[in-house]
Amino acid sequence: MTSTTTMKATAMPCAAHLLPSRGRANYALCVLLLAYVFSIMDRQVLSLLVGPIQQSLHVNDTWMGMLHGFTFAAFYSLAGLPIARLIDRGNRRMIIATGIGLWCLATAASGLATEFWHLLLARVGVAVGEAVLLPGAVSLISDLFVPEKRGRALGVFGAGGPVGVGGGLLATGLVLGYFSAHPLTLPLLGTLAPWQTTLMSIGLPGLFILLLMLGVPEPRLRRSGRIAPAPAASAVPLGDVVAFLRANRHTFVAIIVGMGCYNAAVYAGGAWVPSYLVREFGWSYAKAGTVMGLIMCVSSPLGVLGASWLGEYWRRRGKSNGNLHVAIIASIVLPLFATPLLLAPNATFALPFLALTAAVWVCLFGIGPALIVEIAPAPMRGQFIALFTGVLNLLGVGIGPVAVGLITDYLLVDRAAIGYSILIVTLIACVLACPLLLRARHSFKLTALRAREWQPASAAAT
Repeated sequence: MTSTTTMKATAMPCAAHLLPSRGRANYALCVLLLAYVFSIMDRQVLSLLVGPIQQSLHVNDTWMGMLHGFTFAAFYSLAGLPIARLIDRGNRRMIIATGIGLWCLATAASGLATEFWHLLLARVGVAVGEAVLLPGAVSLISDLFVPEKRGRALGVFGAGGPVGVGGGLLATGLVLGYFSAHPLTLPLLGTLAPWQTTLMSIGLPGLFILLLMLGVPEPRLRRSGRIAPAPAASAVPLGDVVAFLRANRHTFVAIIVGMGCYNAAVYAGGAWVPSYLVREFGWSYAKAGTVMGLIMCVSSPLGVLGASWLGEYWRRRGKSNGNLHVAIIASIVLPLFATPLLLAPNATFALPFLALTAAVWVCLFGIGPALIVEIAPAPMRGQFIALFTGVLNLLGVGIGPVAVGLITDYLLVDRAAIGYSILIVTLIACVLACPLLLRARHSFKLTALRAREWQPASAAAT
């Protein structure tokens, strides 16, 4: 007991000594926030290009759901855990920079596709590149800020998601509208379709973030430029990670699967609501993207920052699982806002509920990673974040958009009934999510305590 206490006491000044200045930490947060914005933009760009791609490549709603749903989620999840092992022991700055380059180039390469399988391969590249960002950024931010400021920093980073969704829709709508009126002709490639030039225009600017990443500090780097060992262990054995997961499986399963079900509702709506606006109200895709992007640029950041503030407020008042309570409330409120949006008699009635729904869609972008940081030991955070995002993508991105396409094509057999398809998926997903998240309340505090007190086997023996 005494030796363990002494070891913790001596480790703390060392950890504080490794922290960069406040200015450098805030710079890193801003760069990672910007990277998150671009990653979500590149991920969501297809939601406004459904119609043009279907006309050009002759695919139905189910295959489009597979393209920006299951394909992305499957490869994101497969790549996530091996990458997270590297993140937990390596130079996170360079690993993240490599991922940024890959997903930006893959998005731009999508614009060169002339067959459906070309787009499919490009989406695999986007998925593998983006699998780097969340585990790497959350792990890095957790080491750059003291625990008292970590939740707020993660909330700010999480705001990049909704900004990316709104900004991506707005930028895509404007760019698609421009190239629809002014087709681009390139040497050797000829005249490109508007959706092709839109993908290239959205993907390439993100490469600028590679330069900004060079100034991001890596707390693991010694003055000599070599990677310093982590406070507990430079590389936690995979068996230790599995053992901690098994011992706390009730908490992790309830939170990760519950959040995954919630994300199925989020991504079902995010992927198909632009098409709902087009098919139900006769809008163009450019108009749908511009209007929805403007709404989300305002309401979504308010949603994610408000949720993070509420979780922190409850934690300061002694409710250690405050973030979990926010997630439970979101799973109850989302159907209440989505139902009038998707059953609206006209666009004027729908838009206020779109603003409310958009805020709830993204309110867990900061809460989710913060929950995992609370219940995962520090040396394992990258791997647990990768597990978390992998399951979220499999259930959310992988199932949500595909389920909407399947219901529209094979159950309702009516492209105009897309609103009912989205609503069915939203209701089922939230009905599954809420009880799972409620179940996590009973074991959350114990798991968080175990995470704070966790020591590697060698240190425990000492």
